[in-house]
Amino acid sequence: MNYVHLFQYMNDLIKKFILKIPLFLIFILLSSCAVNNKMMIGSEVAEIALPLSFESQKRKIQNNPNNQLFYLNASKSRITYAYGILMEKGDRLMYADYYKSRDYYLKSLELFVISRNYLLNALEVKYENFTQRMKNREEIVFDKEDIDYLYWLSGSLAGCIQASQGDPQYLIDLPSIKWLLENAIAVNPTWQNGTLSAAMMSVYLNDLSGDKNAQKTALSYFDLAEKQSNGLNASIYVTLAENYAVSKQDKKLFIELLDKAINIDLNKDKSLKQSNKLSQSRAKWLKSRVDDLFYM
Repeated sequence: MNYVHLFQYMNDLIKKFILKIPLFLIFILLSSCAVNNKMMIGSEVAEIALPLSFESQKRKIQNNPNNQLFYLNASKSRITYAYGILMEKGDRLMYADYYKSRDYYLKSLELFVISRNYLLNALEVKYENFTQRMKNREEIVFDKEDIDYLYWLSGSLAGCIQASQGDPQYLIDLPSIKWLLENAIAVNPTWQNGTLSAAMMSVYLNDLSGDKNAQKTALSYFDLAEKQSNGLNASIYVTLAENYAVSKQDKKLFIELLDKAINIDLNKDKSLKQSNKLSQSRAKWLKSRVDDLFYM
């Protein structure tokens, strides 16, 4: 399940924890279109540097167990690192080195589980028995300050499902992901230029409930996300290509969507620049695999 905008936070982490690394290495990290080990030099830098913050964040939480923001920041860094570095590398190595790919997935899963627990604890601070209330789908009146927590918690749950490759113990949380995002949308449907709409698109594209209207709903959320981002979010085109066009075996649509992502001007929306670089990198990689993904 692909989540949009999770890569943006990585850029802030890089600035904070890799200040002494030459700028050209950071550029390699953010623009790398790696398809094998030798081409992953940039992400190797972040793979070493970003986790340096984890222990410090853990100590802050231990010393301040009721500080919601500490839980949120610790979760953001882990989720972004897992998605943007480990999962991306694991995904691209899947066909070249399955066992190494699986190691990246397992490392990602560990971080997603930690992040999930942190965010549940954070929401428990504000909403008593939140975890059980979420499982029961109880009505909770959230406010705008909660959206970050709901969004990143949904990302951690989705990450657990993806990294575990659909393990039932994590797959059971699919309805919770939808519930979290629906509640966030109820507070602010246009949050961060369509981030929530894009996430819901991904949820419905990967729906396993048997909902016959799931794909139609996903396409509606795609239209919303495209409108809310002014067509400048490359991630939504990559997600639709990878999760919809491939399932329909529509090669023409697949290439059109990837070309849309690739041709987005990175300077049109500076807030999306880094995530668009990474999405464009993935779009180019997916285009290189067109013969593997389509049978005719």
